[in-house]
Order: sequence, then structure tokens, then C-alpha cells
Amino acid sequence: MRSTIRNGIVLIRTIIVLLGGLPSLSPLQLQAQMLIVGSPEEDSLRMAQLSVSDKPLVSMAVRPVELRPAVISWKKAQVVALPITLITQYNSHHPFGWNDGAMIPAKGVQTFVRAGVYMSYGIMEVQLAPEWVYAANSRYDTSVNWGSSAGGVYNKAFPGQSAAGIRVGAVSMGVSTQNLWWGPGMRSSLLMSNNAPGFLHAYVRSNRPAKTPIGNFEWQLIGSRLDSDSTRPYENMNLKLTTESYPATWRYQSAFVVSYQPKWIPGLFVGMTRSLQRYQKDIGFGGNNFLKKYVPVLTKAFQKKNEQNDDAENTDQLASFFFRWVMPKSGWEFYGEWGYNDYKQNIRDYAMDATHSAAYIFGASKLIKTGKHQILFGIETLKQSETPSNLLRGAGNWYVHGGDNGYTHYNQILGAGVGYGTDLQSIWGRIINAQSNFSIAWQFQLISHDPNRFSYQWIDYCWNIQPMWKKNELSFSPSINLIQSRNSLFIEGRRNSNLNLRMTLIKQF
Repeated sequence: MRSTIRNGIVLIRTIIVLLGGLPSLSPLQLQAQMLIVGSPEEDSLRMAQLSVSDKPLVSMAVRPVELRPAVISWKKAQVVALPITLITQYNSHHPFGWNDGAMIPAKGVQTFVRAGVYMSYGIMEVQLAPEWVYAANSRYDTSVNWGSSAGGVYNKAFPGQSAAGIRVGAVSMGVSTQNLWWGPGMRSSLLMSNNAPGFLHAYVRSNRPAKTPIGNFEWQLIGSRLDSDSTRPYENMNLKLTTESYPATWRYQSAFVVSYQPKWIPGLFVGMTRSLQRYQKDIGFGGNNFLKKYVPVLTKAFQKKNEQNDDAENTDQLASFFFRWVMPKSGWEFYGEWGYNDYKQNIRDYAMDATHSAAYIFGASKLIKTGKHQILFGIETLKQSETPSNLLRGAGNWYVHGGDNGYTHYNQILGAGVGYGTDLQSIWGRIINAQSNFSIAWQFQLISHDPNRFSYQWIDYCWNIQPMWKKNELSFSPSINLIQSRNSLFIEGRRNSNLNLRMTLIKQF
């Protein structure tokens, strides 16, 4: 543990020295960058939408987001130092945690560091924000049905939240390795979240809500490369290793998200996401022209016109529909996402067996303002386990519908990372004292691991408390999470406790 912390401190000192010569910039310039997915600034923006009198312009379902467009200047380049983020985590019994990007499922101590710069000149912009992960990756208890604990130090650097591109009006295009988050969920997302490391992708996207006579639109269209690591276990296989029998090195993903805010209903956002992936050698199965090979998400039908030919293309599809309704005057928001991990045969199939291969997220939050405090309450439910229709027509759990690797990047699920086929109920609260720059959050979560697979259920009861202090440009947030497990590791009658500790330190510039 001491060597891990020492390595992190050395890296932070080096970054500070390198960034020491950067010019100080105004708040307007800072707002020109994209907010990193999962950052505290995102939480603050979402909370602010519940209290402002104007209707929110950003759906928070197409992320990363920008607070305002960058200032286009050909006179001189803008250079901004990005926040330095240091996270240290400890699991006492077995791997626990999700929505942590490049960090891995591991027992013991794990450290994450990120820093970088944002640069722009005219319509061109570059963001360099590499990430480094060091995990002790200690051995832990496993069973026949869960876990693969070979142990051994994990030490890896990633491009992280880096990107390079151009922006013309409300449209940006380029290449990136940033994390994306699609959908309105606060604790989970069905198709895209920051649970896995950021992946290499080319993008065309809106950089601000595009105004039209019927309302505002936000969207992203990507073509990406998804990789795997044969030495690491897979989250979508209950942390087991796989033989990787399919002869391919990586997978190509074509995906999009679009969000629409109707002009006539303030605060309402509706949208959809869709993702298609194929193994490297199967990219050409969809057709010979560019769109069918590299943008099949726009050309391939949503239902099977010819089941045999569609299956022969080795294409794995996921899609979802979502809504978010923000009511600033009352401080309420409601949201939901409903998704499928398989094609439907026809319209009748959608109507007669709507829950087949389905998963969903529903949630709500309420902001209460007092004289000195803001109090936020929230609740969210995630269902990924198979529905009763699997008795007649099995669909399998989400994220494993095609190939050995499933819907993952470096063996971590791209969507909801709580676990394979796992259901999650969350309730939380947060109290903010603006005058003292102090806040405290609490959360309770009930986790049902793959409940339809066994006659007995592995249940986790999780209690969390997380205070946060801010002093000038420095914020410090320790987190204590106590997990009590029943029938853990899918072993009937087994009980154990796990202590998940996390410390987050962020230095703004």
C-alpha cells in the first residue's frame, strides 16, 4: 500500500511541475471544455437544473456535455490545465465497485491518476488527459460460479479522456478515447457509461443543443474499436476467464444516441440509443459500401427480415428508448430507459412479448432548498435479469448475446457495471452547505446477483457515506461503503462482509 501511494505522489508532483507554466484562464475559458463523465461538475450541473427558473437546455443523456460553446479565436491558442484527479480504493474481501473507468475489479489497494491539458486554436481542439491505474490485485475467495483470482500486480496506462477534432457551428467531429454516457440514469446506463476504460472512437456529434422550429436536438454518432485482455476475467461472465475461441483480435462498434426536447413541453427530453458490434473479420458482412460496413447502425433494420442471414452476419445489437422530465419549479425530475439486447421478429413481437430480452432503468430525484442548505433525495431501480418470458423463449442475460467477449471493452461492461444479469435498487441523499463548502452524501443499495439463475439468491446490502470538503481549488472526498452479503459467491448459506474504502482528491486550476 505504501509503495502504491508513493508512486501516485511522485506522478502528481511531476504533473504539477509540468503544468506549472500554464497561463491562468478565466471561467469562460474553463467552460469551453467538455465535462469529464463522472466528474463532480456533472453532478453540480444536474442539480442546478432542478433549481433554475429557465428550462434546462441540456438533457444529461448525451454525455460528455459542454456548459457553453468554445470561443472560436484565430488570434491565439487557448491552453487550459485540466484538473488532477487522484483516487485510491481498497476492497477488504472481494472486488466491488463500478462506474470507475480504467480501474479494474480487484481486491486490495488500487490507485488511479488523471491529469492533462485542453488546447484550442480556431476550429481545432485537442484534449490530452491520460490515465494510470495501479492495483495490488490481491487473491480473493472464489467459487465454481463466480470469480477468477490469479492475483498479480496490475499496472497500466491509458490515453484516458483524450480527444482531437474540429468544431463547425453546433457540430464537432474527430477521434477520441473519452468515456461516454448515454441515457438519463444517475447510477446506471444500459448502453454506455464510464464503467469501462474509454475506447478509441471516431465521432460526429452536437457540441450544444441544436435549435430547430420543433425543439432542440442533441446527438452522437460513433464508430469504435473494442478490445479485450485474455489475462483478465470478464465482468459479463461473473469474473471468469474465457477461452476466446472466436478467431478475432478486436470488435468494431457502430452506435448512436439522439435526444429531443419538444418545443411545447418545457423540461421534457425523449430519445433513443442503438449499438451494433461485429468482430474484426466480420465487418464486411453487412455489405460492400462504406455505410453498410462502417455505419450499419443507420442502415440495418431494427427487426429481422431474414433471420438466417441476420444471424450469419454475427451482429450483436442493443437498443434503448429513454425519457427525462425536469420540473425546476417543484425541484423534481423523473427519468427512465427501456432497452433490448436482441432483434424483434416483427411488430407483433414487440406487442405480444414486450419484455423479451428487455432491461430497464427508472428513477426520480427531488431538490429541497432551505436558507443555508440544499438537500437532494433520489431513488433508482435497474433490472437486467431475464423476465418470466424466458421460460418459453430464453434470451440470456444482457451483454453476452454474441461472441465470446460480449458487450465489453478490456473485459469490463460498457453499460451497467453492477454485475452480470444483476438487479439494483438505490436510494440516496445529499446535503450541501454552500457557505462552508461542505457536503455529505449517504446511499443504500440492494443488489440481487443474477436472481433467475439459482434457486437461492446472492444478495448484497450496501451502506455508504461520503463527505466532501472544498478549499479553494482543492476538493477531498472520502467514501466508506460496508457490504453485507447473503449466499455470496453463489454459495448457499455463505455470508461475509466487505469493506470498500475510497479517497478522491481533485486539484482544479
